Amino acid sequence: MNKVYTEDGIYLEELNDGQVRIGLSAYGSDAVGEVSYFTFLTDDTLEADQAFFSVEGSKAVTDMVAPISGKIVARHEALVEEPEILNAVEEDAKWIVIVETQKAVAWEQFLTEDLPIEEA
Repeated sequence: MNKVYTEDGIYLEELNDGQVRIGLSAYGSDAVGEVSYFTFLTDDTLEADQAFFSVEGSKAVTDMVAPISGKIVARHEALVEEPEILNAVEEDAKWIVIVETQKAVAWEQFLTEDLPIEEA
């Protein structure tokens, strides 16, 4: 299984069934700060380079851009009512959506490690 990262603070994890879990990485969490608001910007599909969720934190308010295209098969609905879930240390708790892709993911276009968190 592959797990890769974007420069925008998103992780992508290949699941056993060929689906891809997409979530907020540690770098992304640090860049946003303490999360207080979350909303989905799409219901059924992701389009690469299009915003798919909006998040408000103590450091930033931002719309996050989808790194790949695909059909959304699961959404982490609890985030709408409990956005503070994204403040968790455990990266797997910070998943946003699970998608099925129509074509193979070009894993090599992504980072193999999350960007480092800069110390204040």
